[in-house]
Amino acid sequence: MNMRRWLMGASAGTLLLVGGVLAGPLGTFAKSPSTVAPQSVQQQAPAYSGSVQVVQDQNGTGDTSAALQAQAKITAAQAQQAALSANPGTTVKQVSLDNENGSLVYSVELSNGTDVKVDAGTGKILATDAADSAEANQQPEAASESN
Repeated sequence: MNMRRWLMGASAGTLLLVGGVLAGPLGTFAKSPSTVAPQSVQQQAPAYSGSVQVVQDQNGTGDTSAALQAQAKITAAQAQQAALSANPGTTVKQVSLDNENGSLVYSVELSNGTDVKVDAGTGKILATDAADSAEANQQPEAASESN
């Protein structure tokens, strides 16, 4: 009788162990498609939106420089000042006014390789993209070639 109980207990323990070992990989496999899709969507669109939505005219020429500038509520100088205030010790390399997924933003590139997105309506910083290490490493080489 004791042997029979021991075998039943051992069998039940083995089943629990095997079930636990298989549940981890199977659970991960079952969840993989749902976790992959949102990541790819996040990479395609910025996680921010500006206060000024780009208006297309009837000819579809709303993305020209003049058309974008006419819609901006702040100047490029104000966007530069906002970016520099948030990143002391840097200088501005380039500023451009862009239509990013329907929102009007200034893209301010700084000397440390950082790209600051400034709302063209409010002057608030929407996002700051740090420089890639490869991009940062190429900048000094380009400077030394020009000397």
